[in-house]
Amino acid sequence: MDFPRRKPELVMFDLDGTLADSVPDLSAAVDEVLLDLGYPAAGEYKARLWVGNGAAALVLRALADALRVPEEQVSPQLHQSCLENFFRRYQHYNGRYTALYPGVMQALQALRAAGVAMAVVTNKPGQFVPQLLQQLGIDEYFRLWLGGDSLAVKKPDPGPLNHILERLGVSPQRALMVGDSVNDIAAARAAGVASVAVAYGYNRGLPVAQDNPDWLTDNLGHFFVQGLAAVAV
Repeated sequence: MDFPRRKPELVMFDLDGTLADSVPDLSAAVDEVLLDLGYPAAGEYKARLWVGNGAAALVLRALADALRVPEEQVSPQLHQSCLENFFRRYQHYNGRYTALYPGVMQALQALRAAGVAMAVVTNKPGQFVPQLLQQLGIDEYFRLWLGGDSLAVKKPDPGPLNHILERLGVSPQRALMVGDSVNDIAAARAAGVASVAVAYGYNRGLPVAQDNPDWLTDNLGHFFVQGLAAVAV
């Protein structure tokens, strides 16, 4: 599909895997949690397959892999203690090795120049979001942000998207949701918002194209700069 025929009033972005590659930081923290238990480090390759549903899911998947059991067989007590350890470890790494993907800054600059409001909707725990946005130098672009624990629900539930639409007074038809996974596409669809998927994200190792986003791109700068230049206001 071509870029929307009208300029959007609001673009909502996922964070990890969409705006920035944060796996190096997340993987470092997860590896330290596993090493504390006497298990080998998992490494970045596996971590990329575990990211997307928040910190609790990331740690649970890492434990299940280390213990070689299904996720439902991981002890809740062990999971909770390791999650708390992960939070301590990740606070140290958050933003250290994370970098913006190519084209992201150009996309944010083009949207701001066009007067489009922007927000971040991530499943990352909220305590880590402001620091990461600031360290990446992109915090000034966003009117609002929501973490995975900011509300009672998180993506793929449409609640976070609906919350931002209501706060900013934008109709779903004039908004876009940009993400890298089925969670983003499902949340957008349920909220009545068109979805833009990036082909380079995490999505549990599966091609995001199979989840049928409205648009698919491998460079957000190209997508928004060229698209905004061609649409009616």
